[in-house]
Parts: sequence; structure tokens; C-alpha cells
Amino acid sequence: MVLANRIAEKVIEISGQDRKSYLHGQVTQDLNSLNDSTFLWSGHCNAKGKLWSVHKLIATPESFLLLASESEANQSFAELKKYGVFSKAEFELSESLNTIGLIAENTHDIESLLSISFAEANLVKFELGYALHLANGLVELVVETDKLATLESKLTIEDHENDWLAATIKAGLPRLSSDTLDEFVPQMVNLQAIGGISFNKGCYTGQETVARMKYLGKNKRAMYSLFAKEQTIENASELEIQLGENWRRAGKITNIAVTAEGTYVQAVLPNDTSEQAQFRIKDNEESHLCVTPLPYTLED
Repeated sequence: MVLANRIAEKVIEISGQDRKSYLHGQVTQDLNSLNDSTFLWSGHCNAKGKLWSVHKLIATPESFLLLASESEANQSFAELKKYGVFSKAEFELSESLNTIGLIAENTHDIESLLSISFAEANLVKFELGYALHLANGLVELVVETDKLATLESKLTIEDHENDWLAATIKAGLPRLSSDTLDEFVPQMVNLQAIGGISFNKGCYTGQETVARMKYLGKNKRAMYSLFAKEQTIENASELEIQLGENWRRAGKITNIAVTAEGTYVQAVLPNDTSEQAQFRIKDNEESHLCVTPLPYTLED
């Protein structure tokens, strides 16, 4: 069975003669690693190395596509345009590209549905658009509006993204909320753990801070996934950790997904947080959250 959710994302299209050289100096990734069968996780930082967005990058023959949540895309779009005025590059928030999240027990079910194969690739261009393999059983589609009807003939697309967001939280895939922009350096949301930082490319905005975090061991925080059986946890912003009989502030929540089975929470916490630690929502004594294992290590 394959579930489909519309994702609350926007797609920035970067085109023009200088698109590669300009974007290369703005993001944490080496654009030379992009090809027809590869998308890249990446980050867009301010001068202090704090993230404006975590995004996915695709190279097309005419442009680069940058996929991010609405708040992240809006922020990156504004900053890219602001600093791109002296480059031969053009920027557009696409009105015709839609992002759809597919969830299945395993990726093969999705491949069979769409008649595609990722094989050694994480990106496939097919008749409906692009398919990005994010994790086992998680595939994101970029589909033109006029091709949505063809996709809808294959499955039912839910308008909400709760199931998709919960699945990405469980998979440890970062996304920033509107009130956490400009707050975290890339390593604090595990971008290095999912291959979203190139430490060998040339200079880019915020690189000094990102490099210092890696080589001087300055980073003390990381992104964790948590779960609560309660289904009433919404609009929370901070977590507290239990220390003996007391509770202390632990970190900031970046995402919450309420599902039928419970609530999935993504939060930035101290990077030595134990999986046995017990958490609660600040000012909500009845809440109870447990850390769930990440599917990767937090090493660079």
C-alpha cells in the first residue's frame, strides 16, 4: 500500500548564465556532485552560518530546482534574489511544480506503482516529473500541475501532510519551522549526517562557522526525533528534560506531526542526549515524550 500526501513545500527555480557559480557560493553543497541520477541535501546560511533553509537540490538542463518548506523557501528566495542582483541569474518561485510525498513499507512498492527503478540512484526523471528517494519507503515527487491527474489515477492524494511529516521525522530528515530560521548552524540539524555539507568545496556564505563546528568540535547540539502517545500536543515550542526529580529546559522544537498513533516531535537538543532520557513539553506536566533512534550516526 502506498500513501500520498501533498507536501507544504515550494520549489525555487534558479536559471541564467551564472546560475551554477552563484548558487555554488551560497549553499553548503558542491554542485559539481549533481547529475541526472543524484539529488543533494543542502543548506543555505546567513553570514554567521545560521540556516535560512534546509533543502533538496536538483539539476535540470535549464536550471537548478531548490525544494524546501514554504517558510524556508520564502526566506531563501528573498536572500538569493537580494544577493544575486550582480549575477546573471534569475530566480522564480514556481507556480506549476507540485511536491507529493509517497509513503510505503518499502521503496519497491513505490517503484512498482510508478514503473521506475532507483537502482544505484536517488533521483529518477520519469513521465510525471522527478522522483527523489529520501529513505526506505519515502519518495518525494516533483510533478507539473497538468500531470497531477495522471498521478491521481494511480492513488489518492491527501491534502494534509501529517503522515508525511511524521515519516520524515522518524527518518531523521531535517526541516525548519518559521520560528527556527536563522537559529541553527547546519550540524545542529544533522545536515552533515545525511550528506548535506561538502567540506572540500570552495567558499560559501557561512562556511567559516560550519568549518569551525567540524574541525574545532564547537557544536554541542543535534536534532532528535521523539514520540508521545498523546495526540493533543500541538503548537509547542520547547522541551524540558527530567533530571532526578526536577525538570530543566532541554531544547527547541522544529516540527510536530499529530497522527492516529500519536505525536511525532523533532527537536534540537544537546548532542549527548541519551535515548533513555525522558522529556515533556514546557508548561505541560501531563505530556511524556521518549527519544526514538535515528537511522544514522551523528558523525561528520
